[in-house]
Amino acid sequence: MPRPSPGRAHRARRLVGLALVLLVPLTSACQSSAEPSAAPERLSRSDAQATLASNPSPTKVGIHRVHGRLPVARRKVVRRQVGAVVDRWWEAAYLGGTYPRSSFPAAFPGFTAAAEERARADKALLTNQTAGPRLDSVTARQRKVTLDILATDRQARAVTAQFVLKLDTTGQKTGTTTVRGRLFLTRKRGAWRIFGYDVAKGAR
Repeated sequence: MPRPSPGRAHRARRLVGLALVLLVPLTSACQSSAEPSAAPERLSRSDAQATLASNPSPTKVGIHRVHGRLPVARRKVVRRQVGAVVDRWWEAAYLGGTYPRSSFPAAFPGFTAAAEERARADKALLTNQTAGPRLDSVTARQRKVTLDILATDRQARAVTAQFVLKLDTTGQKTGTTTVRGRLFLTRKRGAWRIFGYDVAKGAR
């Protein structure tokens, strides 16, 4: 996964709470030792995209790859639902609220309890908490999410969401911050939840 090239970059890696076979090799994150129960039925691609959130920079969500069989209608639902989970985290952790600010009390909506506990230890990377007191405004320049979906029995079971979020900031700390990485999601009690992440953040 490419890192933000300009400025200093920092990274957080956590895989929490589930032993799932994910869709891309977790070479830089903690990895489950579980073996797949069956080989994927087939490999398919889709360039379809959905747009979420509001201007000035809406979130573009696309499907890169589907492992297994998943009807087109269900792919669209997964794309919309997972995109909304990522958007809620971005709004809570980076884009929402009034700046300057240093408090991010509910920064991890959509995370499992175990993942949220770990994420609180990585708040300097997974939120704007460190820079927030020196910022007057934060504006999204780019919001992009690309999904790899694991499906069995024509149902989506797990998702790896690769993302890029670019933020323009003003105030004492003016510049562009890039947050990029992967989120690992599964369905819990009928909703998609983030149980792990591999995230890097850099500024210039």
